[in-house]
Amino acid sequence: MRQQPIMKQRGFTLIEMMIAIAIFALLSLGAYQVLQGVLRSDEISTERGNALKQLQRAMVIVERDSQQMNARNNRSDDEQTAMPLQSGKFMFDSEDDGIAFVRSGWRNSLSQLPRSSLQRVMYRVKNEHLERLSYVYLDPITGEEPKRQLLLENVESLTFEFYHNNKSSETWTNKSALPDGVKMTLKLKRFGEIQRLFLLPKATIDSGKDKDKDKDKGKGS
Repeated sequence: MRQQPIMKQRGFTLIEMMIAIAIFALLSLGAYQVLQGVLRSDEISTERGNALKQLQRAMVIVERDSQQMNARNNRSDDEQTAMPLQSGKFMFDSEDDGIAFVRSGWRNSLSQLPRSSLQRVMYRVKNEHLERLSYVYLDPITGEEPKRQLLLENVESLTFEFYHNNKSSETWTNKSALPDGVKMTLKLKRFGEIQRLFLLPKATIDSGKDKDKDKDKGKGS
C-alpha cells in the first residue's frame, strides 16, 4: 500500500503572537481613550449645564426682587443714612459692591404669619459667593442675623450702576425715590462678565408709606 505523506501542522510563532498582542493592546488603548473622551465631554457638558441653570435661577431671583422694589426706608437708620436703596463698595460686609432695599409681595396669605408682606433684602459677594440676605421682620433689631441664601459660586466681582432721567451713576444718593433702573455686572470664573439691566417700579417714599399702612404688621413694623 502506498503511504500518504504526513502533513505538518504549523502554529503561530512567538513573534507573531507578540505582534498580535501589541496590535490588540493599541486598539484597546485607542478605544479606552475614545470612551474616556466621551465620558469627560458628558461630564463637562453636565457641569456647564448645571452652572448655567444656577446662573439663570439666580437672575430670576434678582429680577423678581428688583421688580417688586418698594420705596421705604429702614426705620433703624438715622436721618443721614435712611434711604430707600442703599448701595456702595464693601457695604454689608461685601467683598465688592453691596446693595439693600425693601421689596413687596412677600406672600403672607390671610396675614396668618406675624410679619409684614414687605421684606428687606441685601445682595453681596462673600468668599466668592453671591449671597442674598433677608430678615424675617422688616425692621430687624440690632444684632439679628439675616437668613443667607447662596445664589452663585466662583464670583470674582459684583458692581451696580443706576439709571435715572437718562443718566447713569455708580452711586445712588436720592433719599426719597428709586432709580429708573439698575444694571448688575457680575464677573464669573466660568462665564466671564455677565450684565443684566433691571427696570424698577416708579415709587417715592410717600407712596411707600401709603403701602406700609396696610402691609406692615408684626415685629419691628
